[in-house]
Amino acid sequence: MKLVRFEFDCASQQPWYGHLCNQYLNYDKLNITVALLPLKSAAKQSTAAALEHNHQAPRILWRYILEAEGSQSELEQLADEIAGDFLLSTSLLDSRILLAEERLGAATPLALADVLPNSTTRPSLAFCQYCQPRLGDNQHPDFANIRLPCPHCLGEEAVLAEPELCALQPSDIRAMAEQLLEGKSLTLTDSGNRRLKLSRKQDDMPQGIPSGQTLICCNPNSLNAHFLLTDAEVLALSSMEKPALQLRPCSQHPRLTQPLYSVAFADSRLLLIICEYLRIKGCDYLFAVELSQPSRVELCWIAGHYLPLYAHQARLSKASSGHALPETLHDEARFGKSVATVQSLGIPKEPQIVLRAATENDANIWQVATDHGAECAFNALLAEFSGIKKAALLYFSGSNPSQIRYLDKDGKQECFFELTQLPASGYEIVHALEQSPQRTVVQKFKSQFPECYNRLLDFGSQQPSAFPGLDALWAVIAIISGLGQQGQSATELKDAFIAAAMSYKGANAPRIDYPLAKGEAVRGLNWCKTLGTVMSFRLAGDTDAAKLCFAAQDSLADYLANWVEHLDLSVGIDCVFLAGSAMANPVLSKRIAIRIGKNFPLAASQLLDLDGALLAAGALWLRQRRR
Repeated sequence: MKLVRFEFDCASQQPWYGHLCNQYLNYDKLNITVALLPLKSAAKQSTAAALEHNHQAPRILWRYILEAEGSQSELEQLADEIAGDFLLSTSLLDSRILLAEERLGAATPLALADVLPNSTTRPSLAFCQYCQPRLGDNQHPDFANIRLPCPHCLGEEAVLAEPELCALQPSDIRAMAEQLLEGKSLTLTDSGNRRLKLSRKQDDMPQGIPSGQTLICCNPNSLNAHFLLTDAEVLALSSMEKPALQLRPCSQHPRLTQPLYSVAFADSRLLLIICEYLRIKGCDYLFAVELSQPSRVELCWIAGHYLPLYAHQARLSKASSGHALPETLHDEARFGKSVATVQSLGIPKEPQIVLRAATENDANIWQVATDHGAECAFNALLAEFSGIKKAALLYFSGSNPSQIRYLDKDGKQECFFELTQLPASGYEIVHALEQSPQRTVVQKFKSQFPECYNRLLDFGSQQPSAFPGLDALWAVIAIISGLGQQGQSATELKDAFIAAAMSYKGANAPRIDYPLAKGEAVRGLNWCKTLGTVMSFRLAGDTDAAKLCFAAQDSLADYLANWVEHLDLSVGIDCVFLAGSAMANPVLSKRIAIRIGKNFPLAASQLLDLDGALLAAGALWLRQRRR
C-alpha cells in the first residue's frame, strides 16, 4: 500500500478545484483526505533565464491537496480520474504526484463560500470536457441539445433557469447561425449582452458602444493559421475560464489587418453550438461586441501569473488572501467603473471587501478622483500582501496619472515620479518640440519625413486629451517610427506600436533617452528629449520600426530599473509592485521583469486586477475625507 499526494499549485484560489476536492471526499474506493495550503514563496530575485521565458513564482501559492492510500492499480485509476476532472485553469501554475510519508489533509470539506462570487454555494461552468464533445460536435447525437444534462459540471442549470434559452431547439440555433452567414448581426443574452457579426464593421451597432471587439474562434484547429501565439497561450484560451487574450495576427494576413486582436473561445453553450454550425460552413471566427457589462475577462501575463486587466467582480478577505486585512477607513468607495464595499463577517476587525462593476444606481457612492489612482493601487497591494514594509510601485495607466511611488522610512507613501502628460493635440506636441532644444532635430525630421511630420501634426484631432499616459507616448512614437496611416486613432497607433515591438527578434536595440524633469512637486519626464531621440535614430538610418518600438520600451525599463535602484539606496526596497493598464503590454512587462526582476522581487495583484477593482479596493484605505 502506498500513500500518494496530488498537488495543484495556483496563483489564487480556484473554487472549482475546491469543489472537486470536496467531491472526492465521497470517493468510496479509497480513503481520501484534502487540504488547501497558502504558501509564501521565497522573496528572491529570479534568474535571468527564468525571466527571459516569463518564469517567475508569484509571492503567494495556493496548494490544493488530495491524498489517498491504496494499491498500485487503485491509485492509477484514481490518477486517471483526477486528471480528467481537474480542468485546466489560468490560475494553475504547477501540478505533481508525490509519494507521501504522512497525511497533511483531513476528511473535512474545504470552505468555498468566501471565495465564490455573489455568495453562491458552488462554482458553475457552462460546459466541461465531458459534455462539450457531445453538445458541441456536429457528429454526436446530442449535438445542439442546449439542455443536455451533465452530472459533472451541471452546466444545464444556467440554461434551465432562462425559459427563452431553455426553449431553443437545434433548428432555432441553426437559424441563428444562418442569420450570421447572411451578413446580419445577432444579439445573444445568454451570457451578458453581446452582438455577433462575421465582420468587424459596426455599421449597425447602437450609439455609445465601445469600439473594442472580441474575436471568437470557431475552429480551434485553425488558431495557429491566423495568430502568432505560444503553447501556453493556447492552453490559457482553452482553460475553464475561457478568457480573452491580446494576440498578434500572422503577418500579411489577408483579412485580419488590425495589429492586435482580443481573442477567445466560446464561453456559453449557445455560443459553442453556433460556432460549430459556422465551422461546418468554413467560418473560422466571428466578432463579438459587448452591449453592456462584459461577461468575460481579458487576461495578461505579469509577475509570473495571469491577471485580469479589469475584473468585473472579486473579493478580498482573510479567506482569499490568507491573512487578516488591515481595518479600512471607509465602508464603500467607487473608482472609475468599479465599486468596493466592506461587508462584516461578524468578526471584529476582519473585513471582507466585495468588488463589483458600478451601475447607474451607485451615483451616491463616494467617487474617488482619478489623480489618486496610483495611491489606491498601492494601498490595495499592501493590504493583499501583508508584512511588506519596504516597497515601490510602478503604476502606468491609460486612464489615470502614471506614477512611481514608494514607502518612506515611516511607512508612508511618497511619489517619486509622475509621468508628464503630453499635450492634447499633435499640433501642441510639435509646437513644444520646436520650442525645445530638439528644434534642430525636428526641422530635419520635417524635411526628411514630411508625411510623418504632417501625421504628427494631425495626431489627436479626432479625440483630443482622451488618451493620457504611456499610451499617448507610444502612439506618437509609432508615428515617428513610420507606423500607421493618416487618420488612425490613438488606440490603433498604440496597438501598432506594441505589435511592432512584439515582432522584433533582434538582440540589440538603440537606447532611447528618458531624462527626468524637475517639476514643482515631483519629478516628471522630459518627453521632448525622448521623442527627439527617436527622431534622431530614424534620421541616422534606423528605419526598422519594430526595432525602434522595442527600443523605446526596453530603454524605459532600463531607466525604471535605475530609478528603483536609486530608491533602494535611499530607503530600501524589498518588493516592486506592478499595476496599471499599460502593464498589460507584454513587451513592456517582460522587459521590466528582465531589467528589474534580476535585482528585486516583483509582484502584481493575485486576487484583483491591474487597473479597476484594485483601485476601488485601495480607495477604502485612502486617507482623505469624503465630500
